[in-house]
Amino acid sequence: MRYPCSQQTDLDELIGEEALVAGHFEFRYGPLAEAMRRNEVLVLENSACLSQLMRAKIQTLTDRLFIAETEERIPRGDKFRLIMG
Repeated sequence: MRYPCSQQTDLDELIGEEALVAGHFEFRYGPLAEAMRRNEVLVLENSACLSQLMRAKIQTLTDRLFIAETEERIPRGDKFRLIMG
């Protein structure tokens, strides 16, 4: 899976957030959560434009991810890889 980053990319965008769908809120998974759930490789394209703090935050989430909105824990699968390109 590939995802293009911009200077405005934030954790909500990468992990996921609630969105209004047909009159009710529904959680939409971001690319980081999706790649971890599917045990796939995630390439964050243009990640050099992210702040050093943002890159560090992303790295801390790659071992396991907890999504508060869904109370879901997503462990790192053996095939999951994060490539910051």
